[in-house]
Amino acid sequence: MAIPQISGPGSIAQPAQAKRTESVPQPAPEASPKPSREQMQQVAQQLQRVAEPVAQNLQFSVDGDTGKTVIRVVDSTTKEVIRQIPGEEVLAIARAMDRLQGLLLKGKA
Repeated sequence: MAIPQISGPGSIAQPAQAKRTESVPQPAPEASPKPSREQMQQVAQQLQRVAEPVAQNLQFSVDGDTGKTVIRVVDSTTKEVIRQIPGEEVLAIARAMDRLQGLLLKGKA
């Protein structure tokens, strides 16, 4: 926040206008290839090993059907899932969309 300068008794000078600069267009980042399911599984295992000493109630895994990373917060005594990200409903929708996409591709071929 700029503090206005006082130029004389009872008057306040206007703050200097900010200079406009033209934004230079940046090249679009190149699309990186999608990691394989094996790579995702390895990352989930690494996350699990790193988090275990600090948070034993966190579980990292990869959903076999969708390839999505799944994080679960589990009660350490009862082993009950307290919270899952993404939820089972979201994973079910993703599985259904994958099946639908497969049917559409078969229909076009």
